[in-house]
This record gives sequence, structure tokens and C-alpha cells, in this order.
Amino acid sequence: MFKKNLFIFLISLYAISISCNHLLEEDVKTQISNAYLNTESGFEDGVRACYSYLRTWYGTQSGGWLTVFGTDEYTNGGADPTFNNYTANLNSSNGVINYDNGVWASLYTGINACNAVIAAAPNISGMDTILKNTRLAEARFLRAHYYFLLVQTFGPLQLTLEPTTGASSVATRTPVADIYNTIVSDLQFAIENLPQTATDWGRATKAAAEHSLAKVYITRAGTSAKESTDYANAAALAEDVIKNSNAKLLTKFTDIFANVLGGEENSEVIFSCQYSTNALAGGSSNAAHLDFCSNYAVEPGMVRDLANGRPYSHFKPTEYMLGLYNKTYDSRFNGTFKTVWYCNKPGTYTISGKQVNMKKGDTAFIITDHEVTQSERNAANYSIIAPSQFTTTLWPMNQKFLDSLRTGVNSAAGTKDIIVYRLGETYLLAAEAQLMNGHADSALVYINTLRERAAIQGATAAETETNKNAMDINVGDITLDFILDERARELSGEYMRWFDLVRTGKLLERVKKYNAAAATLIQSYHVLRPIPQQQIDAVEGNNTAFPQNDGY
Repeated sequence: MFKKNLFIFLISLYAISISCNHLLEEDVKTQISNAYLNTESGFEDGVRACYSYLRTWYGTQSGGWLTVFGTDEYTNGGADPTFNNYTANLNSSNGVINYDNGVWASLYTGINACNAVIAAAPNISGMDTILKNTRLAEARFLRAHYYFLLVQTFGPLQLTLEPTTGASSVATRTPVADIYNTIVSDLQFAIENLPQTATDWGRATKAAAEHSLAKVYITRAGTSAKESTDYANAAALAEDVIKNSNAKLLTKFTDIFANVLGGEENSEVIFSCQYSTNALAGGSSNAAHLDFCSNYAVEPGMVRDLANGRPYSHFKPTEYMLGLYNKTYDSRFNGTFKTVWYCNKPGTYTISGKQVNMKKGDTAFIITDHEVTQSERNAANYSIIAPSQFTTTLWPMNQKFLDSLRTGVNSAAGTKDIIVYRLGETYLLAAEAQLMNGHADSALVYINTLRERAAIQGATAAETETNKNAMDINVGDITLDFILDERARELSGEYMRWFDLVRTGKLLERVKKYNAAAATLIQSYHVLRPIPQQQIDAVEGNNTAFPQNDGY
């Protein structure tokens, strides 16, 4: 698999990232001659290296705190409250976004890697032209992806399309329209030159570029840089992925995030951030399983184990998130949230005032979405945790990122891929674009197809069909808020919610309505994050040449 080649391209990091940690400061690493990148093998390794920077966002605490916290879906469990509550510590010196180790520097280093590969392409002789254009398209796809994350997070920023090879104190905040034009150009080139099917799992494909550009158009349509054709273009691209790509919806929603080796490699996945069980692959590990995991080990009959995860207990679902599903018909609640735990520590325990002899595999405790009576508790030979008993570390747990392939119960090193784009979201992008372009009837088709896939499968075909019919909605039901609700049901926790709310202009409204911890301090300027102060200080002219975002 592609992910197992990571070690090879990490050792060539110098060749494609001369300014390793700083956009404006030189930090030369004496590992490999830059001339290596101008060879066919060096060019191949350089392209592989460009993918590694996905790991600085997806599956990291920083990427999660910037996209999961402070939304309507999740509030703070037991983590630092800064990004959920929009406190004064969300500032230009915060470690999550800062210049040295935060997402700003990491994503710009990824961009510099892509720039170096793109600049080297004309120097590669003897390489098959189609293959070279494919690799060049991969680098441009990734550069577009990194700039898209940056412009959504920070707004206007330095646009650099050549590799940084020395120290510089000159930088300006390029207008958003110009950044989007670059992203669009890169992705159009990627669409024209990427194959329908990648030679290695994990490489970008035409469908990944189309999905990405559809999302870019929808996002740009909500900015001052919007163009009149953005929604129509987005709909056309998303529909082409749905109708003409190799991606297919899985029959069962619960199979998308199977907690088994290779379970995240399936027909619904369009693009993913690669991790590996191979120790030689090097690089960072997927930490998403830590942040979503609640502290089950405090309950009778339970001890920390591989199957149930290592709990950091950061992302606590809001009441809104847990109440979104019709649990009679919609499989996505149980497919997303773990609410039942089975005994892995046999013994005799006192539960609701009575002695219970618990054997391995017995129900140890359940978490309900409603309050229960004392008589219901007395009748159960297990603990029942009702909403009034949720704590900062114990609540229904998003299980999409559970990783039982870790080396030990205390290991923080996750190995599962993070799914970046999947066909379920493509359907939702098509629906949103069609709705915003005035075609709610077309949006309905995509929404109902996805909802029918989510219907609980009955014991008979007739029961399944009944459940599908119950999941269908009418054209009059489709609003932007409904699509946001549907995105939450389908994509809960998948590193995109903050962007969704900003894109649709709904961040303040829905956070104030559904996230009590964040409602007090969130302000209109929080639709952007602060520029790292070290970045501003490094620019000649400082605040005049590179001003801070409003409010910070």
C-alpha cells in the first residue's frame, strides 16, 4: 500500500522543504542534495513527501480542535476550553496555530514541498509524460488542499507558488479571490491529469479533485470572492463523481469506519490521510481515537482495553447532536455513537444498591438519551447513565475513530487512516449546491438516496423498504438548516463542521443555540482564526504589511 512508502519519502524531506519550519526564515537541513529532486526517483519521492503534510491536520489534536470544537455538534469534555469556548486564549500566540509548531507553519511547509516538486517537474527527463503529469497533478491537488485549509481558517494570506530557498522578510496578505483562483486552477489541472483509479491506495484521483473543487466552489460562493457560476459548477462536479467515478456508497453506514485492518479502505472512500501499522513508515500517528473517547473505565465491570480505546475525553457531543436522529429508522446514531459497553473485568459489583455478579461479555453499562426511573435501574443488572449523569469525561462516544490495532492499551499511536473525502459527503455537496442554485427538487434526490442508505435494515426486505420510506423527506423539508442537520447526522466528527458553519454563515447562530459553553464568548470575528504573531513580526513593516485579523 502507498502508506508503507512513507519512510522512503520522509528521508528526502530536505530536498522538497528547504525552509522546514518557517515560511520566511531559512532552516537548511544537510541530509540530501536538492539535485536529487531533479531525478525521476527523487521526483517520485518528492511527490510522496507532499502527502505527509496531511498528517499535520487530519488525526491531530490541532486539526480536531480547529474543526470539531466550538460548533453545534461537539462541546468541551475534559480538554482545554480555549477553542470550544472562544476564550481570550484563542489568540495569535496560541500553540495550536502558532508559527513554530502549529498548523500555519505545518501547512506552509507542505505548500513549500509541493512548490518544490512542481518547480522540479520541467527538469525531469526520460520520465513517461503521462506519469509525470499525473505526479504533477498530485502535487497541485495537495497544494490546493493545503491552501484551502489555510484560507478557510485565516482568510487573506501569503500566496507563494515558488519554493522558498532563502530567508526573506517580505510578505503580504493576498486577497481571498486570488487565493481561490489559484486553488481552482490547481484543481482543474488535477482533474484533467489524474486517473480514475490510483495505482496505490491513498494517491489522489480525478474523483478526489472533482470532490475537492466542488467543495471549493460551494465555499467560495459564500465569500466576497464568489462568482455567479459557483453553485452550478459545484453541482456539476459533485454529480460527475456520483455518476461516473469508481466510488460507490456502501450498503451499510456502519461499514464505513470498520475497526479492523484495512477497514477504512472501501468503495465509499474518495481520498484519505494515510497512516500505517508499519513501524518503518515513520511520521506522526493518528490521535483522533484519543480525543473522541470517553472514560468508560470508571464504571463497574470495566477496565481500559484496546477495543474500547484510550480516553482523552475531549469531544463531548452536544444535546443537539444526540437528538438529531430518528433512532427508530436511522442507523447512523448507533453507527456513530457507542452507548453500550460489555464487561471486560469480571467480578461482583454493587449496582443500584444490589450485588451483581458480572461475567465477561455481560452488559456492564449503557448510556441512554433519556432519563430513567429508579425502578428501571433496579430491574437492570448493569449501570444506566442518563443525560443528567453525563460528566466532562463520560458520554455517548463517537466510535468512528476507534483503533484496536494499537500496540497496547496505553498507546496513543493510532494507525487507521482518516477519511478526508467520501461519497456520502459528495451527495450532500450536490444537494447543497442544487438547493443554493434554486433546484430543491434535484437536491431532494441526493438527500433521499443518502437517507435511504442509512435506514435500519429490517428482518425482511419488506421491513427494510418500510424503513427506507420512513427516512424519505419531501422537497418542502429541504432548507440550508436541514442540510446542515443532515451533514451532522452523516459526517459527525469528520474534521469539517466548523468550516461547514462558517461557509453557510451559520456559525454564530447555531453555536449560540446549541453549544451553551461557547455561546457567551463567541463573536462575529471568530469566523477567522488569528494570524500567528510571530508571522506578523517576521515581516518587514509588521502590522502594516501583514495586518492581524479583526478582533485579535
